[in-house]
Amino acid sequence: MTPETELRLRLEEPSLKIVPLVIYEKMRLVYEIKREAAAAVFSTAEQGAVLRIEDMAGGPIEGARVIAFTNFRTRAGDEGRTDANGAVRLRIASGTTLERIYVYGPPRYWGRFEKSFTLSNDASLQLEPIDLSQELTALRRFRADIPLTAGQGIVVGIVDSGVDSAHPLLPNVSGGANMVLAETKDDPGQIADWGPAAIDGEHGTHVAGIVGARPTAEFDLAGVAPGVTLRSYRVFPHTGGGATNYDIMNAIDRAVQDGCHIINLSLGGGTEDEALRAAIGSALDSGVLVIAAAGNDGRKPVSFPGTLPFCIAVTAMAWSDSFPSVSSEASDIARPYGSENTFLGAFSNFGPQIDLTGPGVGVISTLPEGTYGVMSGTSMASPAVAGYAAFLLAADGIILRLNGADRSTALRDRLFGSAVPLGLGRDYEGFGLPGKGST
Repeated sequence: MTPETELRLRLEEPSLKIVPLVIYEKMRLVYEIKREAAAAVFSTAEQGAVLRIEDMAGGPIEGARVIAFTNFRTRAGDEGRTDANGAVRLRIASGTTLERIYVYGPPRYWGRFEKSFTLSNDASLQLEPIDLSQELTALRRFRADIPLTAGQGIVVGIVDSGVDSAHPLLPNVSGGANMVLAETKDDPGQIADWGPAAIDGEHGTHVAGIVGARPTAEFDLAGVAPGVTLRSYRVFPHTGGGATNYDIMNAIDRAVQDGCHIINLSLGGGTEDEALRAAIGSALDSGVLVIAAAGNDGRKPVSFPGTLPFCIAVTAMAWSDSFPSVSSEASDIARPYGSENTFLGAFSNFGPQIDLTGPGVGVISTLPEGTYGVMSGTSMASPAVAGYAAFLLAADGIILRLNGADRSTALRDRLFGSAVPLGLGRDYEGFGLPGKGST
């Protein structure tokens, strides 16, 4: 609004609080090309090299996202998705040596990472299929011996890009609301549209599965607390792009009203935002614990709202043997290193506001349309901790019977007390990784 409009509103409504509109992004990691840097490397379409992405038997893989960097520091290069023949034409001349190339696999496949890769028209890269029975995968290792009934009676709100309630592993999604004002202001009927956003909508379903996916005979894939009830509050619009603080604030308020015990925010932004501060503080006073991603800016300060002292900020750790050695996740192995082959993902933010760490590199979870796949980011670490908090709360009747801030504070302290330091350092892991199976 213009300064004149703001002044008029303040005069008409002296008690009105006016705050800036702030946009928040999902905290999933995908290395991206910067177009202004990329233009310098483009060849004509006819000169560009064709790269083929295959399965381990040499068959084509459609829908893989290929990010090719000629200069990773400036993010110069090109990208594209493979067609039905597994081919992608990059606007980079054949014979060029790429500094880095990332392949993000479609559902059911790991990605791929290579350094100093020379493009040629007969070049190909192979992707490994995901093996759900593999014991060392991040989420399976983190949840360890937690029972499949963990979290019964606890409601977790997923403030995100929407959740696919038709997924066979997510029968515990009980509803939710579309909180995108731009979609509902002229058509209140759209409030019921809390499923995946049309563009980049898979994020929320992946996050929900990390909290509470329930395995089936076909899919041996469990979230941290499969007994929970999940609710979806969509704040990312169908048109793509970020979520506004107004929509997130209303989603938090709605989740509290709907009886959620825990709210997960796999999103973040920049400067402190009064609207979200007030909403999260109100949730805490109502007994609702709010857990947030620390951000994926590569060792930069913690993103808001994780910086709030009453919001639990989570970094992304991993085990170096929890994903294939040539997968895209391998590029995120970085110092500091901890016990049991652990490390903090190279992308993860850090700082004195960090409370806990959780598995956030190469996490397998649910995707829309009944499938599954891999994502990395503090977006994945936050719901793992939220699921663990649900497990602890369901198992502790004393805390569950508390009211207001007494409950959320007691649960926070219980969660902190369950954490096991990995040796990464206080600013990187907070109190550590919530202890596997402790009660």
